[in-house]
Amino acid sequence: MNRGPIVLTIDEAEYLLDQLPPPGDDQDEIAKRMRTRLQDLLTALRENAEGIAKSDPSSAASSP
Repeated sequence: MNRGPIVLTIDEAEYLLDQLPPPGDDQDEIAKRMRTRLQDLLTALRENAEGIAKSDPSSAASSP
């Protein structure tokens, strides 16, 4: 399978996700995979947005 990187902002990823048909039993397999991957991307983007990334609790405990 050929793959390549793509860079999206949160707004662009949300827009693409909104353009997919609503989830359903008759949905194409590729649409299901794309929806899942876009949702995972949005989750990761939101976790790391604006410096609100979760820090490692073990490293925070060792800080003076």
